[in-house]
Amino acid sequence: MTKALTDPISDDAAIRRLVAYYSDAVTHLDAVRAASVYADDGCVSIAGAELYGRAAIEEGMRQSFSAFALLQLIAHGGLIDADGDQATGRWSTIELTVRRGATDMSCIFGCYDDQMVRLPEGWRFRKRSFTMAGRTLLPTAKLRLNPDFGPTHHFSS
Repeated sequence: MTKALTDPISDDAAIRRLVAYYSDAVTHLDAVRAASVYADDGCVSIAGAELYGRAAIEEGMRQSFSAFALLQLIAHGGLIDADGDQATGRWSTIELTVRRGATDMSCIFGCYDDQMVRLPEGWRFRKRSFTMAGRTLLPTAKLRLNPDFGPTHHFSS
């Protein structure tokens, strides 16, 4: 695509949907959907570890997700700069996690810095870099997990 054919409002909406789709996939512990929003040669960088390529990202997420009984990713306050077929973005995040068998819930605050690219299938992450701002553990004594929690509708990326 060329700059002359781009629409800033449509680009903004498509990138926000990309981030929402990723957050929904992570919340539902769906590694296949979460990895699908990366470019084939995409990269994710979290806590100093980097995974390159969609297949490696999917496998890394699959391994990570298997440890959790609950993972809720909330991305908000997104800022986006799009320029033709490239874009950058930053999203503040709150992540709530309960590991299987744990008695504490982890509450993680941070942000994703993103590099995105427009491909024939739409906007995809070229690179996502997560930086943690802080973390706390909260007792889960009163937390009740819904065993029926899961998507009732499957959205397309």
